[in-house]
Amino acid sequence: MKKTYIILLLTSAFLMSCKSYLEEAFPNPNLPTKVSAAEVLPSIEANLARGIQFDSRFLGRYVQNWTITTAGGSWDRQGYDPNSDNAGEKWRSHYFAIGQNAINMIRDGKSEGKLEYAGAGFAIFAFSWLQLSDYHGDVILKQAFDASKLTFEYDSQEDVYKHVALMCDSADFYIDKAKQKTVSADFANADKWLFDGNLDQWKQFVSGVRAKLAHRYSLKGTYKPDDVIKYVDASFPNVASEAYIKFNNGPADASDANFFGPRRNNLGAYRPTDFSVRLMDGTVYDKVIDPRLNYIFKPSDDAVHRGLKVNAGEVSTLPLNRKTYNFFGVVNSTVAPAGGVDANARTYFKNNAPLPIMTRSELLFLKAEAQFLKNDKTSAIKTLEAAILANFDMLKNKFTGYKAFTADDATKYIAKVLPKSAAELTIKDIMVQKYIALWGWGFEETWVDLRRYKYSPEVYPTWIIETFYPDNLGKVANRVRPRYNSEYLWNVEALKKIKGTETDYHTIEMWFAKP
Repeated sequence: MKKTYIILLLTSAFLMSCKSYLEEAFPNPNLPTKVSAAEVLPSIEANLARGIQFDSRFLGRYVQNWTITTAGGSWDRQGYDPNSDNAGEKWRSHYFAIGQNAINMIRDGKSEGKLEYAGAGFAIFAFSWLQLSDYHGDVILKQAFDASKLTFEYDSQEDVYKHVALMCDSADFYIDKAKQKTVSADFANADKWLFDGNLDQWKQFVSGVRAKLAHRYSLKGTYKPDDVIKYVDASFPNVASEAYIKFNNGPADASDANFFGPRRNNLGAYRPTDFSVRLMDGTVYDKVIDPRLNYIFKPSDDAVHRGLKVNAGEVSTLPLNRKTYNFFGVVNSTVAPAGGVDANARTYFKNNAPLPIMTRSELLFLKAEAQFLKNDKTSAIKTLEAAILANFDMLKNKFTGYKAFTADDATKYIAKVLPKSAAELTIKDIMVQKYIALWGWGFEETWVDLRRYKYSPEVYPTWIIETFYPDNLGKVANRVRPRYNSEYLWNVEALKKIKGTETDYHTIEMWFAKP
């Protein structure tokens, strides 16, 4: 017995040694690690952009911002790619790249007296939780960062939205505290990819998140339009204060450059849709050409602006002078120019172009809709005009275009497309202009709107989906399925409880889209 006991003791010691070695070599991603807040913040900010941009290749096709040159794509038919992580980057970015890092940064910011880092962490978390649930619906909230678990239960969108409000409260609390002291010397540099350490802008960003959150209740009996208006008014006062993630095109590693740029070569096969072009080329607004059309898009060589029909691709036999340019300024090609040169790219598609995360124009559209819904059309039409002008200002001051426009061009355009009187204002007037202003970057917000208004062609004139992905059973997409490589391999039982394993799960209507 004594010999046996010794063997068991040695075996136990060996196993404990192996466990220690394995934990050091292969750390649990749910367990915290110690890294300075100043080192963590740039990565967190970068991953905000990563989640949006990676998944925009698919969501951008749901909302018909763009499509691809080949027919039959699952996303153009409101479908999905089975057994694939396509459209799962936001999930990964939130839980794996932002999650524990933000928690650690908040913890260290509080313990070390660097309260600006705690405030920024809560602000980013609030925005990321909001986007995650807007995109996926039910997500893992309460058990999300419990390192003792290997499987995780899902929570409702309603619960997530309540959590976002708490995150905003915490963000405001720590930002306000940070403004009462000397800001850490390393904060401005750590925050150089977003606000350059400006706590006023962080505060305005939180107000913007609050405005978006409050507006998610627009179909509910608890909706408070005055809250939306209040939060918008407390947010960005001008274009200069807006939220953009910046990129660094200098290093040899191209991954620091803009994901949308030719150097990264992710959108070579993408083209604007005919729907997007119709909103701007005088089709929807009878013979009124939007100056932004020539600023954002390059026309075909016959001087006509064209977009591709969703799910139809581009006809290979089409004369070259009628083919549509990609966003890199290249025609009849699905790749970027040699070396990723961006000389012919414009706006959001330059190698160093920043990605708008939240803009004054976007928020003013929320305010205009809130005023419309409370039947204050006189205020709504004035706010709508300001929202459109703010988008023109953003494009002119933050980006380069193909054909410049003047302030007079913008004013004349607005005078032609807005109703002659406030009494004539419709929800279509607001939502069409918001769609145009968010084209190419505000995919999630646009999709929230489309789902709130049931993809209605009465609100979005000429919108059409002719062919659906077979699993849809003729229904539109309303949510993106959770990330395949985590949820459909390791968390299946939890998925079953929310019907996530059903083939038409992505068509189930969102909580925010129901009365």
